[in-house]
Amino acid sequence: MLGIDRSLMVRSTSRWIIVGIAAGVLALLVSVMLYWQIGKVIDGMLAGENLLLALAPLLAGLLAVRFLLGWLYRSAQYRASALTKLALRDKVYQHSLRMGPAVLDRKRTGELVNVAVDGMDWIELFYGVYFVQFVVGMATPVLLCIFIGVIDWVVGLALVVSIPLTPLFLGMMASRFRKTSQRYAEVNSEQSAQFLDSIQGMPTLKMFNLGKHRGEEIHEATETQRKETMRLLLINQIMILFVDFGFALGTTVVLTVTALLRFEAGALTPGEVVALILVSAEFAKPLTLIGQFFFAGAVGREFSKKVIAFLGEQPLVQDPPGAAMPPAQPRPTLAFSDVSFTFPGAARPAVDHFSLSVAPGETVALVGQSGSGKTTVTNLLLRALAPQSGCISLDGQPVDEAPSDWVRQHLALVPQDPYLFHGTIAENLRVARPDASDADLESACAAANILDHIRALPDGLQTVVGERGLSLSGGQVQRIAIARALLKDAPVVVLDEPTSQIDLETEKVIHEALERLTRNKSVLLIAHRLSTVEKADRIVVMGEGRVLEQGSHAELLSQGGVYAHMVGTGGPGRHPALAGGVA
Repeated sequence: MLGIDRSLMVRSTSRWIIVGIAAGVLALLVSVMLYWQIGKVIDGMLAGENLLLALAPLLAGLLAVRFLLGWLYRSAQYRASALTKLALRDKVYQHSLRMGPAVLDRKRTGELVNVAVDGMDWIELFYGVYFVQFVVGMATPVLLCIFIGVIDWVVGLALVVSIPLTPLFLGMMASRFRKTSQRYAEVNSEQSAQFLDSIQGMPTLKMFNLGKHRGEEIHEATETQRKETMRLLLINQIMILFVDFGFALGTTVVLTVTALLRFEAGALTPGEVVALILVSAEFAKPLTLIGQFFFAGAVGREFSKKVIAFLGEQPLVQDPPGAAMPPAQPRPTLAFSDVSFTFPGAARPAVDHFSLSVAPGETVALVGQSGSGKTTVTNLLLRALAPQSGCISLDGQPVDEAPSDWVRQHLALVPQDPYLFHGTIAENLRVARPDASDADLESACAAANILDHIRALPDGLQTVVGERGLSLSGGQVQRIAIARALLKDAPVVVLDEPTSQIDLETEKVIHEALERLTRNKSVLLIAHRLSTVEKADRIVVMGEGRVLEQGSHAELLSQGGVYAHMVGTGGPGRHPALAGGVA
């Protein structure tokens, strides 16, 4: 009925859940003891004895303990809730890191955000609050029936006959709830993803005058979510009605009538009758709380399924178990040896028996038509993908036998579309080196030809760039990415189309910055603009994932082969080996 998965419960959460359940059960037992003592006081008064003064310390102590246990019960629940949310968000984030962009790029960002944010709120209530309420609620009738049965077996038997109706009803409602809450979770995730798509794609929507149409789609999705929410609330209210007016009232009536009949038969004293009637109120309390949180429990269960499914996905790249961190290599030789990789479901390899060596201080450019395998080679080096055969090594150390962190420690990346986080320029630069001083930042920015622009801003390095660096031009973002790579000062630099989206004037400035970045470094340059690769020590031409030819710019032109066709000096048309493929 609950669908609890222990993989989502960390040790600290489990401890507080146990504390909450124990506090709830002990609070119930203390309440029963209190009612029993009140019954003794009543019987004493009817017998002419004043037991109130004698039992006053005990009654006061029981009240105090009941108060403290109630406080502990609530505190434990919400501590468990908070720890569950914290632990699960950490798990989802850490697993996202392990999965990497190669996997996450195939998912809708809005759905992941919905699960990691809104979903955690529901899971928090489910594991921290609803679960504790449910266990205490199910234990309460059993414990009370035992207590009542000890006092009078007839009253206890009457309750035992009527109580099983409630768990059966809750089970039926849970089954109905499960289908509705599953639809709610799916609609909620879809709506979040659609809204995020609309925000991120706002320029496109406005350009094609689709803003109104997309707004109507979002309105329809919101209306669907409202209907699913109302269905959940309807089922929840039906359950609360049954618990409050069916079970709670029913048990009180059954217990009261049976106790009075047993009193008339001389089997119970007046005080015992009063104690039993007071105990009857305890039946309804935990079950009423279950009803109040049933909605949260059902939705939380569905979101927990989504989290479990996500955490169960296997990353494309995994570090070898127990791999030690090798010493850093100051000037490593980068080598691809007979490397092949095929994307799942693809008809042919994206990289096919690819071999390449980049010596320390050498700049090697990869060129080829879109789909020739250049980007896949980069992702293999960055450990976003793992080759199915062959070996990639740094100074003879196979990268698949070392932690991915060790590999990336040697690499600095300037991507085609650099990502800047919402925050200041300084914070975005310190992504590369958190301990960098302002002087270090200014030195890197000067080398990247961006310092003068930064100094002209009102807040300098403390200027907030906005999400994805939207307050800056494309060339400025590119130069900040170069400054970030300069700060890292890694021995191997990967330049992935660094000048493909900028104008020619800006390209000249960036080329100067790139020269400073790559000085005395091993460089792997991916480019479509052939003007970008002319000065490379070696140019490697790729097609269909293979090396077609390699050499300097002059050598390749003189050969009149694929490269010569690409630059338009070897005859018209495109070389057939460059057709198709996966980048």
